[in-house]
Amino acid sequence: MNEILKQDYIITVATSGERALSLLNISDIAHTASPGQRHPLPDIILLDIIMPGMDGYEVCRQIKNNNETSDIPVIFITAKDDIEDEEMGFQMGAVDYITKPVSPSIVRARIKTHLLLKKQRDLLHNSISVLQHRTEILLNKAELGMLAAGLAHDINNILFVAMMIENLPDFISDDLQEKHIIKEYVKSTMESLTMGREICRGFTDYLKDFGEDEMVQPFPTLLKPLDMFEKTFKVKLCKDISSNIPYVKCKSAQIKRVIINLFINACQAVEGQQNKRITIRAWSEKRRIFFSVQDNGPGIPEHVMPNIFKEHYTTRKDGNGLGLSMVQKILHSHNGTISCSTTAGEGTTFTLSLPVFDA
Repeated sequence: MNEILKQDYIITVATSGERALSLLNISDIAHTASPGQRHPLPDIILLDIIMPGMDGYEVCRQIKNNNETSDIPVIFITAKDDIEDEEMGFQMGAVDYITKPVSPSIVRARIKTHLLLKKQRDLLHNSISVLQHRTEILLNKAELGMLAAGLAHDINNILFVAMMIENLPDFISDDLQEKHIIKEYVKSTMESLTMGREICRGFTDYLKDFGEDEMVQPFPTLLKPLDMFEKTFKVKLCKDISSNIPYVKCKSAQIKRVIINLFINACQAVEGQQNKRITIRAWSEKRRIFFSVQDNGPGIPEHVMPNIFKEHYTTRKDGNGLGLSMVQKILHSHNGTISCSTTAGEGTTFTLSLPVFDA
């Protein structure tokens, strides 16, 4: 066999099954060798069945069970010409089975064919790997784009509150009688800016693959940002917060974003109403915490309802359609739910739920 192939290929010969596995870096001897002593893997393996010690079937089995060598084509070239032997060879993972005496031209043709098939398979595998890598990059870019858009959406809401500081000069007089009003405006502004810093920090932490840690906390503490937004939108806010709500385990900044977005949506829904009223409720039942935001606006049109949680869907000229889709994604990541009910001319209610923390 060496004489038939030596003019066309670089050949390494092993005189036993154990030696063959050593040359393939599979045997215990190969594993103890230093990296510089390891043998390069072949492009194809010609294997006899009858050999001293370990037979060819066992050698082939170990080759196919090894991650580094399983893709190398194995051709049995043997004097065993029974159909059972040939079937066993293919069951062990061989790609071809040639019986002796061999025809040199047939051996060369089959080796050439299987080398070509291996080359094409390797090219296909590499192409798939490149495509998968590019797909992952595109998905990551898309996710980052959505995160950036969501961040812009939230920061826009927060900066709206921060702009209240523009009204400060109107309250400053020579005797500073209205100093307490100034303090309230400054306090609300600082709360707004602090909230913005928390969201920005959560965003940058995500990019570092750390992310915000979940914390066990009382649910009512997540409602505190509503106080500053209530002053900004000047609506009548009715609260019905149960006094015995269990603790929740969540990412605080994310759930606050959910609550703020639902509240701002409700405020926008009552724009133009004479008696702007928003009702928020919080209660628990069946091991879940529920929170609802109800407005007395005109309601959501029937044709709009199926699309409210879709990305980029909006009916507002200045909207980007990301608020409710972001809300839904955040709640799903917390094993939460969100639903919406609406009545024309009476208003809309969004209700979310989160699992109760079990200590």
